[in-house]
Amino acid sequence: MKELLNQKQRLYLLLFLILLSLGFTTQQAADYRIYVAAGRVMIDEKANPYSDYDMVETEPDGKVTPHAQYRYAPIFGMSLYPISLLPKQAYIFLWLFFNAFLLVKSLTLFKEFFSKFLDQPKTLLGVSTISIILCIRLIGQNFELGQTTIILVFLSFYALYLSNKSKDILAGLMLALAIITKIMPLVLIVYFVFRGNVKTPIYTIIWTIALILLPSIFVGWEYNLYLMEEWYGIINPSNSEYTLETKTGIYNLSAFIYAYLTEMPDDKISGNRNIFSFSYDVAGYVTHSIRGLFILLTLQFTKWTPFQRSSNLKQVFWEFGYICLAFPLIFPAQNKYSFYYVFPALFYLSVYLYQVKKEHGSFWKTKNSILIPLIVYFALTNLTSSNIIGKALYDQTQFYKVITFGIIALLIAYTQVKPSMLKSNTQK
Repeated sequence: MKELLNQKQRLYLLLFLILLSLGFTTQQAADYRIYVAAGRVMIDEKANPYSDYDMVETEPDGKVTPHAQYRYAPIFGMSLYPISLLPKQAYIFLWLFFNAFLLVKSLTLFKEFFSKFLDQPKTLLGVSTISIILCIRLIGQNFELGQTTIILVFLSFYALYLSNKSKDILAGLMLALAIITKIMPLVLIVYFVFRGNVKTPIYTIIWTIALILLPSIFVGWEYNLYLMEEWYGIINPSNSEYTLETKTGIYNLSAFIYAYLTEMPDDKISGNRNIFSFSYDVAGYVTHSIRGLFILLTLQFTKWTPFQRSSNLKQVFWEFGYICLAFPLIFPAQNKYSFYYVFPALFYLSVYLYQVKKEHGSFWKTKNSILIPLIVYFALTNLTSSNIIGKALYDQTQFYKVITFGIIALLIAYTQVKPSMLKSNTQK
């Protein structure tokens, strides 16, 4: 950061991050308060945060507050316990500021994969601005709800960066921290093995086991083992709640396919949206088949070259960006905030858009087969907020899973912008 901004600019950036965090502090970061409450439930009461009945927080001032079910690793909530001793508004602000800081750090981290083109601060600022605009609603959702997705994306890409620098022990720690925060990054171990890197996955597994067992020192082996069993019961993908996802605001492939191929109802909104009336079993086979296609598409991105490490950082970023983009589609129970995982893909496309503007003088000179899907993505994902279209229309966008259509449009654009296209523009 120091080499990109002078002291005055860094001060302005810090002030902006503070004001941004203070602005969202008023939203109370609902889900983050659940993580903090879980830490109190485990440390103070030795109760079960994975039970709705036990998720009742007693705050330092004596106020008793019921919370929704906790769904993360035991150590994640416990690690927040010291922060929970601060006044509520203080620990909410610190969480939001930490996320704002990591958002900026993510942009400077992404730069390292495009260093020749993004060495100039003006260029990086332009690309970063475009990518933030394209992802503005998803970023806002994570701040408003106090989510962990910004942290997960940073940790995942930092692990990738360190791995490419042969710093496998530290890369494994970063990926392990992501996994114990939320289980999704676990599948990135497969990517590293596929790319011929066994050391990072080995260290990831060692670090993950160590971090999961660490609470035993403070709360005892039996209680920690009990918590781990309860946690597994929550994240087990065979749970019935992940099979038929009727909850409003869920946008992954499973919810999308069942909504349009069966007569599965929505838990809040009534109406007809299904094109076909397949049985749930048939829709399940379709869902698994499409998930399989997304996995096979990973091989297309990696050029079908298993167990070979790539020295082309743009290629590595393109591959990893696709995997992150696919995460919220493939995994169950994915809400709007989960789609922040598309941020790396948006940064990659922003590099391409900036190069088009630099070469041709306008973004609108972008190839139509890329530009049109991007416009569709932006409209369906960012312009369907209730603040823009009103509550009634917003409810309909949730009912028809409009955001999922937007992410599919983004995938169409992303697939077309090959790393060689960026290299060609940079050379010019």
